[in-house]
Amino acid sequence: MVTMIAPVAKTYVFAQSTSQSQAPLSDQQLNSLVSPIALYPHSLISQILMASTYPLEVAEAAGWQKQNSRLTGPALDGALQSQNWDPSVKSLVSFPQALQMMGSDLNWTQKLGDAVLAQQSDVMKAIQTMRAKAKQAGNLTSTPQQTVSTSGQNIIIQPASPQVIYVPTHNPTVVYGPWPYPAYPPPPPYYPPGYVAGAELLSFGIGMAVGAALFGGMHWGGGWDGGSITVNNNTFNSFNRNTANGNFKSGSFSSGDKWQFNPQHRGNMPYPNSNLQSKYGKLSNQGSSAIRDQERDHLRQNLEKNGLNGTDAGRSEGSRDPGRDSSHEQAARNDAERARDNYRAPERDPREGGFGGGERAGGRGGFGGGRMGGFRR
Repeated sequence: MVTMIAPVAKTYVFAQSTSQSQAPLSDQQLNSLVSPIALYPHSLISQILMASTYPLEVAEAAGWQKQNSRLTGPALDGALQSQNWDPSVKSLVSFPQALQMMGSDLNWTQKLGDAVLAQQSDVMKAIQTMRAKAKQAGNLTSTPQQTVSTSGQNIIIQPASPQVIYVPTHNPTVVYGPWPYPAYPPPPPYYPPGYVAGAELLSFGIGMAVGAALFGGMHWGGGWDGGSITVNNNTFNSFNRNTANGNFKSGSFSSGDKWQFNPQHRGNMPYPNSNLQSKYGKLSNQGSSAIRDQERDHLRQNLEKNGLNGTDAGRSEGSRDPGRDSSHEQAARNDAERARDNYRAPERDPREGGFGGGERAGGRGGFGGGRMGGFRR
């Protein structure tokens, strides 16, 4: 049974692209897009990138996790068995801060997933670009929670203890130094419940036990070899054995060690370009029941009408701690707000919107709308 998500906060529309010829995102757009997660440990980033390609399931899981936040350990595994989400989405239930960050801005989550499907190697490069900027600004160093090292030209972030992972909290307009892309402001920062601002620009909450929930990794690539998301199939099978429904069969979640997108978990979400639509579109609804299709379509319509994304929850203006505001941060935010205020929405009936192409109607937060995957040209 799919858990429906109640309408919350402000209203946004997920506008479906009327053409399947969306141009690739530029380096600057991708750098802005990954800025909320680029400083996460690479194992957690990989799970987020996988899950972002199934934004409807992320929406379901975020609502479900809030309603079942007290479940842990075997009780949580048992409860997850009744859900048919992709394993990457299920895995994030064990890391509520990451899941709720995605659920608080589904417009951003959808754009990230579209970029993963269309430009996976470029997404990987963008993560490294932003890590380099944070390090150059003096805001990315090893801590008791995570270690920062280099491998060739790549910056590697790993948990200090392999058994415990800490999800960092940071403001992208500050931690990377002076924001270099005024035309593409990052989403407002997500501050988890109970967050207390400190002196450090990169802070950490309570550590979460890893267990088998993190089965992903990152192959950063180099030279001719582009980056890719990887999967440890042994760890994946261990996780899936405890959380999957009765249809579980031990097997590979990847091709070799490279993650493979499963279109059956995409539902009726459109794809960012015609090539992907042609490749996966006919496969997206296979294996799902008519009842589940109806429920998921209801959820999509509910999101279009009432929105779970944008500035609600942790990304609201009310969650911003005034003690963290610096003159630079204020200036960067003013630039972002001017960019949003100057944006002129396309003349389109919002009822034509789906959950796909990327324009957002109204509100503040996210990427400020636009005609290119939600970014300004």
